[in-house]
Amino acid sequence: MTQKTGWMGLVLIGLFGNFSAPDHDLKLHRPLPYPRSQLIRGLEWTGSPHKYPGTGSDMHWFTWGIDDAIYIVDDDGANFGGPANYAHLLKITGIPPRHRVETVTDFMEYDFRAHIPRKLLRRYVDGIVAVDSVLYVCLYDYDWNLPAKVYDFEDVYAKAKVFNPWPTVAKQHVEALSFIDSYSKHAGIAGIIRSRDFGKTWDNLPDAQSPPFLGPKFAGMSFISWGAGYRGVPPELGDYVYGISNDSNWESGDHVFLARVHRDSLMERNAWQFFGGLTRNKPVWVRNEENARPIFSDPGHVGHPTISYNPVLKRYILLIASDTVPHRENAPPDERKRWDYASELQLYEGPTLFGPWRIFHNEVPWGGADHTCYLPQLPVKWWGRDGRSGTLMFAGDYVNRNGEYYGLMTQSFSLK
Repeated sequence: MTQKTGWMGLVLIGLFGNFSAPDHDLKLHRPLPYPRSQLIRGLEWTGSPHKYPGTGSDMHWFTWGIDDAIYIVDDDGANFGGPANYAHLLKITGIPPRHRVETVTDFMEYDFRAHIPRKLLRRYVDGIVAVDSVLYVCLYDYDWNLPAKVYDFEDVYAKAKVFNPWPTVAKQHVEALSFIDSYSKHAGIAGIIRSRDFGKTWDNLPDAQSPPFLGPKFAGMSFISWGAGYRGVPPELGDYVYGISNDSNWESGDHVFLARVHRDSLMERNAWQFFGGLTRNKPVWVRNEENARPIFSDPGHVGHPTISYNPVLKRYILLIASDTVPHRENAPPDERKRWDYASELQLYEGPTLFGPWRIFHNEVPWGGADHTCYLPQLPVKWWGRDGRSGTLMFAGDYVNRNGEYYGLMTQSFSLK
C-alpha cells in the first residue's frame, strides 16, 4: 500500500528522518472524541511515583521563575511541619530526582476567605505565572449554591471561610456540604494577586466589594509556560500570556477554554481576550467570555487541564485527568459514593495552543487500584534535552484513600 505524505509528514521527516505512522498499542477504555497521534506512539513510565518528603498538600500549580526556580502554589494541607492552610507557595530548585523543595510562604498573613463577598463561596489559589521577575497568582472560587442542597445560610457562610469547618458542621448539614465541597462547582476568578519579591509579600488582594474578575469558564486557570520568566514564547503568539481552564467543576468539566492577556496587563480585566474559534485557520479573539469557544471537549471527563510546550518536538502537550465517574449536581447517593475512587489520565499533542489534538496516552485507573491521582503538570524545565523524556508532577488521594500520594508527587517517563 502506498502511503501519502502530506504537509504533516514532511514536517515529521524534517524532525525525525523518514517518517511512517506509528503502530499504536494504545487501548482506549471508552470512546474518545480524538484520533490517535501520528507523532507519538505512547508514554511509558521509567520510574516509580515519588512523594517529596514532608509535603502534604495538593493541586500544585506551577510556573518557571526568572531565577530558574519552579514556583508552586498549592491548596489545602501543610508542608514540612508548617501550619495547615488552604494556600501555600513552594519553591523547587533542581530537576527531579535531584530537586529540593522549600516553603516560601504559607499565606498566613493573607486571609483570602475573610474577604469573600456575601455569597456561599469557597476560595483557593490556582494559576501562577512568572513574567520577568514578577509573580502573579489567581484566586478562584467554588460556588456552594446548589439548588438541591438545603442548609442554614448564615451558619455555612461563616464556616465556608474557615480552613477546616467540618468539626463544627451540624450533623444535618454534613451530607449536603460534603456533596457540595466534593462537586466544587466553578464560580470564577476572584482576582489576581502580585508579588515583586519572589513570593514574600503580595498586593492587589480582592476584598468583599471587588467585582468578579473572570467567570466560570475560566475559574480553573492554568497558565501556559515556556522559558524562565515567560521567555521563549513562540514569535507567532506575540507579547501575550496564555492560560486555559475547564468549566463546570474541578474534576468533571466538559470543555477547555483558552484566554490571553498582554504580559504588561494581567491585572486589567478589560485587557483579557478569549479564544472565539477559527476563521481560515486563524484564531479569533473575543472580549466577552460568553462568546468563548472551547479548544477541547470531552463531556464529563475534563478535570483541571494543563498544557506543556515541548520545544524539541515543537508540540503542545495537553494533559487531562478526571474522575472515572463524572461529578453531576443531581447525582443520586449510590453514584455519589463512587466518586473519587479512580481517575483517568489522557495526554494529547497538537501543533498549536488550540489543536488539532491527537491522543497518545490513556491510563485508567491512573495510580493503580490503590490511588486516585489528579492535576497532572509538566514543567517545561523538566523535559529532557531530547524532548522524548521528562518528569510529571501531580497529586492524589485527597479522599477515600490512605493518603500516600497526598503531597508533591513526581514520576519520570519517556515517549515512544
